[in-house]
Amino acid sequence: MAVPGRTTKKSDSILRRLMLISFFVAALTIGTFAVVMVSYQKFTIRKKLESNASLLAAALDQAVTRSAARREFTPVVDHCLRLIHQQPGLIYAVITRASDGYSIIHTTTGWRVATLSGKWNPEGTLSASSDAQSVNPFSEESALHYRQPAMMPGANWGWIHVGMSMTDYYKNINGVYGITGIVAGVTFVFGAFVSFVFARKLTQPIHELQAFTHRVAAGALDARSNIKATDEIGDLAESINTMVEALESSQVRLRESLGQQAALREKEILLREIHHRVKNNMQILSSLMRLQVRRADNEEMRNVLKESEARIRSMGLLHEKLYQSENVSEINLESYLHSLTGEISRMNTRSTEPVEIRVSVSDVKLGLDTALPCGLIVTELVSNSLKYAFPEGRPGIIVVSVGKTNEGEYSLVVWDNGIGLPEGMDVSKATSLGLRLVTMLCDQLSGQLSMTSQQGTRTEIRFKESAYKNRY
Repeated sequence: MAVPGRTTKKSDSILRRLMLISFFVAALTIGTFAVVMVSYQKFTIRKKLESNASLLAAALDQAVTRSAARREFTPVVDHCLRLIHQQPGLIYAVITRASDGYSIIHTTTGWRVATLSGKWNPEGTLSASSDAQSVNPFSEESALHYRQPAMMPGANWGWIHVGMSMTDYYKNINGVYGITGIVAGVTFVFGAFVSFVFARKLTQPIHELQAFTHRVAAGALDARSNIKATDEIGDLAESINTMVEALESSQVRLRESLGQQAALREKEILLREIHHRVKNNMQILSSLMRLQVRRADNEEMRNVLKESEARIRSMGLLHEKLYQSENVSEINLESYLHSLTGEISRMNTRSTEPVEIRVSVSDVKLGLDTALPCGLIVTELVSNSLKYAFPEGRPGIIVVSVGKTNEGEYSLVVWDNGIGLPEGMDVSKATSLGLRLVTMLCDQLSGQLSMTSQQGTRTEIRFKESAYKNRY
């Protein structure tokens, strides 16, 4: 059985991990966003610097080209100075002639001329380029160096060099860093708050659901969940409510079934006790009959008492078999008839009369209301065969069989290979107590009685089982 405290701790730990994962994903997302935004802003600002440097270099190139064509260098310098003063953020501008390296240099401190080479007058390339260098050659201020060839029709006249201040660039970048950090921080705090609120909203119904399941596990099947959420947790709560209702209904049915089983068991014990006591009473009556047989003065009285004893023993044996049976409402007819015919043979056959009794019964089980008349009928017919069918010293066979017919009826047959019935005998008009009793018992079974004399005597009774079979 799950321990409620441990279950709650486990669920809290899982939810804590989920929150940490959500925070990590949010931080990773915000960090990625910040890096992308900063990189984009840096690229944009640098491109803007390069664009300004390119525009200034193009203007200088046009002025230099016009002045160089007229070989007027002083107007060139004046024009360059005017352009330079109009461009904010410019640190230096250099105009270099490709043929001899002659250069006009303008810085924040003024302008001058010099002969420059190297990167100021490169050979073998005519493409524009830019690079950010930490220290420019004219001051300690960081600059974005932009170089562009000065072209004239048919030749490369020289080079235009422009150095743009990186101070505003770094200032703008720091501003981007600050804004991005503030936005990321606010977004992270807002995301953490939303995650916390969402987690509280998520964990509250889960804790309620856990408390509900703990009550159910403790045996409170009448408890119901009051969660009214419309999401999966609400569906889960409804499913658990349905399950608990089914469990409660099953428990009620189980209790009712156990009560019914207990009542049936009590009835079964009572019926066994009744059968046992009836069997004991029958044995007492049989013993009394046997004592009376010994005290009887004439043979006729002894025969009447023996027949009565046989009938009593037949009924007593039936109750004994029912008492020993697994099912007190029906009896195995084969076992019952084996024991019954053995008792009849012992009571009616002398040791000098080798008469064999055979019992042939398929798997037939009958209730008390049907088995008792059948037992009495077999008792009368087998007793008559033992008394009258075999004269003194003649061997014989008596067969008792019970089976089902194709019509769904039972067929009880008692046959012997004795001397047969007297000629002209009508069973329905017989005056002997035994045959009259057989006729009455056949009527009680609502059966059909037929008795023929073919190689002995054959008696058949066809009947259906009593309608009171399942009353127990």
